[in-house]
This record gives sequence, structure tokens and C-alpha cells, in this order.
Amino acid sequence: MRKFALQAFFYDYCIPTSHSSLSGGFLSGLEPMVRNLGLDSPVADACRAAAFASHGIKLHRKFLIYQAEILHQNLLRHLALRIQTPAANSKENLTIAVLLGLYQMIISEENNPGHHTAHAAGVAAILQIDNNYSRVLQTVLTGHPLLLGSRQKIGIPSPRVEIGIDRWLLNILIKFSPMWKRMEAFFAGVPNAQDIFDLALDIKPELIILDRELEDWQKSQKEEFKPVTIDSGVPPSINPGAGYYPGRVDMYIDLYVATLWNISRIALCILKNLMARLPTMPSDDSYSEPDQQTAFHMAEDMIASLPYHLSEDLQIFLKDRHKHTKITNPGRPAGGLLIMHAIHAASRLEILPLDMREYFETCLTWMGKRMGIGQAAFLAEASGIDSKYLMDGWLLILLGLLV
Repeated sequence: MRKFALQAFFYDYCIPTSHSSLSGGFLSGLEPMVRNLGLDSPVADACRAAAFASHGIKLHRKFLIYQAEILHQNLLRHLALRIQTPAANSKENLTIAVLLGLYQMIISEENNPGHHTAHAAGVAAILQIDNNYSRVLQTVLTGHPLLLGSRQKIGIPSPRVEIGIDRWLLNILIKFSPMWKRMEAFFAGVPNAQDIFDLALDIKPELIILDRELEDWQKSQKEEFKPVTIDSGVPPSINPGAGYYPGRVDMYIDLYVATLWNISRIALCILKNLMARLPTMPSDDSYSEPDQQTAFHMAEDMIASLPYHLSEDLQIFLKDRHKHTKITNPGRPAGGLLIMHAIHAASRLEILPLDMREYFETCLTWMGKRMGIGQAAFLAEASGIDSKYLMDGWLLILLGLLV
């Protein structure tokens, strides 16, 4: 059973690099690491814990979930001992911390958010940096001994590597993070009209610059990196199930590329939502793109990517789409894991139509039940989720793209 669990994890969660100059994959270096360290190594057991948990949820097998928790507890003790040694800050420990964070995201329940935040803090401690995803991005871009092997995956220049596709995107996200946090904290305090006007005067020009940078990033991508529309989609229906929202269906080179596109899309949606909350300024005259229209198109693009993220075989999905009301052939859980934070964020944006937001919640619920990702179901139902909880989850996903 241990052998099969490891094989299942590699299939379900490890996405190999499909194109060396365009894609970094997801957990793409994990299988070689396990084979190098040994099939009974702590890293291998961390993979098994995630596999047992995911399949236990999907198959409703409490025994598998119990086996996962035993492995999890053993690994916690292992890490506690290792961090007291000179080898505390090792690539092996970093990988285990990331995998245990993913495990916590998998076993989350509708009434139990899980404890991935503790493992995100452990990751930051191993990297010896502050625990926030902007700091992790900066660390990756500037270099870190434990992440040097990842620098090529995100296109950081070296004597043999050209500038890649997402260095620009990561820099935009680093600049966006503090402004997003500032605005969220500001509106949480119920400001008056004058305060809102003063904030708009101060921050809106910067938001517009970032908005244009994100749009420029999308427009500048190579043709082979862009999505390809393979179907016009399903007809309109009431309460569409996962994968069945009316509209087109797109495919990508791989899930890594699809994820970067959706990161840029949700960032644009959030920016548009933030700008819509601010009054129009005289300096906005040269900026005529309607916020709501752009956000709607970005959300449509995310929806068009969902069958690719969530189905096992797009051709089967397209062939059978008139027979069903939701995806019946769930794909690799990695596909759901990589998009769940983006669609959760979209489901909470007032700038998007209600039916679209409800559809995103429907997809999250489906991912929890059919893909074995407990946190997806939690995100669909929970309200007032702490932003740190979400950002720590995104941090762990980000590091999965780099491992």
C-alpha cells in the first residue's frame, strides 16, 4: 500500500515540466528527489501522507485518513528534531514543510480550516525570512541557497538562462501586495467620504500603473504560451455544475502555464474591484477601460480554463458535455489545488455578477468532494476568512511551483 500511495501522489500532484523555456511544472523535482533520498525517506512519507488523505476523502475511507495522520505526526516529530541540528535549513526540510502544508490543505473540512499556516511559518523559518508571500517572492528573485535550483524555473537570468516568462509577473505581484493590504485595512475601518477621496488621490495612480502592467504582461506573451480555444462551450443552464458554465473551453501547454495566466487574471480582477471602490479622479481621464467589463472578461477567461484544470481528459469532457450537468471525470487534484485560491478570491468580488460568483463556489465544493481537496470545500462555505490564511496557502502553492 505504501508503494501504491507514493505512485498515486506522483501522478496526482507532480506535474513535470512540459517545455523547458515556458513551464516549470508543479512539484516537478519531487520524484527525482524521492528516488535519490530513498523510498522510505521522510520526503517520501510526506508524499504518502498527502496521497492517503486525498484518496481517503474521495473514497470516504477513514482508514486511509488515519494512516495519513500517523505519517503526519511522525513527520512533525522528525522536523522538530531536525531543526535543532546544523542541517535544519536544508532543501529536504523545506520540501517536507511544503508537503505537510499541502497535506493540511487537503484534510481541511468545512468546519475545520486546517493548520497549513503553521507549516507556512515553518517554511519561512527554514528560509530565515519573514513569513509573508511577498518576502518569499523577493527571496526567490534575489536568490537563496535553498531556492537556487528554482531560479531558472522562473526565468531569472544566469550566464546560461534567458529572462523567462514570469519574472515580470512576480515583480508586479510584489508591488501589488502592500497596496492591496493597505486598502483592505483601510476599508475595514469604515472610512468617511473625505478619507476615501484622500486615499484615491494617493493610491489610484499606482493601481492604474499596475493594472496596465498586468495587461501588458498578458499581451506580451508568446503565442505558444497563450491559451487555445478548443470549443465554444456548453449552452446556458440554471445552476451549472463544475465545468458547465456557458462559454468557451480553453486548453494550455500544461497546468503551470494555466496557473500563471489565472494568477494574472485574478490580480487584474482584484485591482479592478479595488479601483471600483474609489471615486473617479481628474487624473483618470486618460484611463477609460471600464473596470467591471475587464473584470468580467478576466473571470470568463478563468472559467474557460476550469475544464482544463478539473477534468481528467478534455476530449472526453467535450464529447460527453451534452450528457451531463457537471464534470464526471475528475482530473488530477493538482489542477484544483492550483486554481482554488484564485476562484475563491473571485467568488468574493462584488464587481463580478452574482451567478458567476456562485458558480465559482459550486466548483470549489465539487473540488472538495471529487478531487479530495478539503480546503476547497471550506473556502466555498466559509465567510470572513483571514487574509493571512489565504496568503499562506498561496505561498505554499507558489513554492510547489518552484520545487
